[in-house]
Amino acid sequence: AIRVGNYPVEVRMSRASTRARIYGIDRVEFPKVAFFREDFAWSNLGVLMNRLALDNSAVLVNPGFLRDFTLGVGDRVPITISVYGERREVDFIIADVIDYFPTFYPDDQNDIDYFFVGNLDYIFEQMGGEYPYEVWISTEPEAEIEKIVDDLKQYDINVVSAYSSSKAIEQEQAKPERTGVFGILSVGFVAAALLTVLGFLLHTYISFRQRYIEFGVMRAIGLSVGQMIGFLGIEQLTLIVSGITSGTVIGVWVSRLFIPFLQVGGSQNATIPPFVVLIAWGDIIRIYAVFAVMLLAAVGSMIYFLLHLRIFEAVKLGEAV
Repeated sequence: AIRVGNYPVEVRMSRASTRARIYGIDRVEFPKVAFFREDFAWSNLGVLMNRLALDNSAVLVNPGFLRDFTLGVGDRVPITISVYGERREVDFIIADVIDYFPTFYPDDQNDIDYFFVGNLDYIFEQMGGEYPYEVWISTEPEAEIEKIVDDLKQYDINVVSAYSSSKAIEQEQAKPERTGVFGILSVGFVAAALLTVLGFLLHTYISFRQRYIEFGVMRAIGLSVGQMIGFLGIEQLTLIVSGITSGTVIGVWVSRLFIPFLQVGGSQNATIPPFVVLIAWGDIIRIYAVFAVMLLAAVGSMIYFLLHLRIFEAVKLGEAV
């Protein structure tokens, strides 16, 4: 568990002022609990925490603030912090840049687009004492937030409110529009997969029947069953490998091209954090396994037909043709 202070602030630079949020964190424990993606900042999380460790007054800012106020790393910025009726101006030094921070989202109504991340102990020191703060907890998937709150109350710990990210994910997954989209995609995939398997098996059978005379002649001139199986197996293997390779390449390309558009919403601000396209290679491997089984079935069928091939009938039929 980690302490996280989340307080409204006001920044006055020259004649301009703006509202923002400041997050006070315990830099040592923060990386052990908080969710942090690689695209949240140019520097990794360890480097950012080291920046905060170099100076108690160090603060991380989002690039929009630096751009709009023409500031840079190393500049001093006065921030007026408001905590439960107390207001105090505290000086911070910009130590690094961070693009996104967990739980911060641009506010359409209050026009809050900037945030800062600093040392919680330094904020309390400058404010003259400790103030209520949030506690972020890393839990097991089966943990229940209600039980955690009840256990804390037994130790006379007052919990004002509780929020569970796992429940938020469950609610998002239960939305009808999400269920509908994934349902359509699932039905489409299953239908396409079944038609592909059926089409491949029919192609194998029809191709064998159409080349019946050719196979009979090849057997008559001395090719063994094993040689013919190898020839046809390589043919089918080439067909499947070329198909799954081109399909995988096109699928990955289309996913990276179109999936980011699914995050477009009704807000005037961009969806935060942005989507990250993750390719489900595990599922792709399973699809490869299905095609491998399909190849074995096709080769097995060809072996059966070749073993029961009547050479004299094929040759006679060829003479008649």
